[in-house]
Amino acid sequence: MDNADSGVGMDRLKQPEKKKNTGRKKIVIEKIEKSSNKQVTFSKRRVGLFKKASELCILCNVNVAIIVFSPAEKLFCFGHPDVEAIVGNYLKGAKVLVPSVSRGSYEESNMQYEEAMKSLALEKKNLTETEALVKGMSRRWWEDPIDQMSERELEQFMVSLYELRKKLTERAGQLFMLSIQ
Repeated sequence: MDNADSGVGMDRLKQPEKKKNTGRKKIVIEKIEKSSNKQVTFSKRRVGLFKKASELCILCNVNVAIIVFSPAEKLFCFGHPDVEAIVGNYLKGAKVLVPSVSRGSYEESNMQYEEAMKSLALEKKNLTETEALVKGMSRRWWEDPIDQMSERELEQFMVSLYELRKKLTERAGQLFMLSIQ
């Protein structure tokens, strides 16, 4: 009996134990109430939807157009070969799509969109910084309390004071020379 138990014990040592994780779960399809969860779900599923549409176009040689509005009311489109051409032909009642110049794959369009969004975010950040600078220029820096300044601001303050002193000395010298003449 000990031999049988030890054999079983040895088998357990040899076999790696499987991790117990949840993995993919089937979810109940129902309306999502929380807006942030809606946006996240929409973003992930939109990418999946467009990818599946792209695969369908390649596998079956079909034309597809998808137009979707996000929960934030932003428009997202996917079309192969072109959304406008497909919708236009549908509205005209045409059965055959005249191929237009392809605008590239979904992945390329998605990358261009992501780059444009990053560029937009950078421009918004620059605008915020510029507005803060303009707002800062309207205040009188010499009236700011020195004890609340950072080391960098103190250094800038000192440089500004030295420049002001230099310019005042020069101007005083010019005025003195004018008064002598």
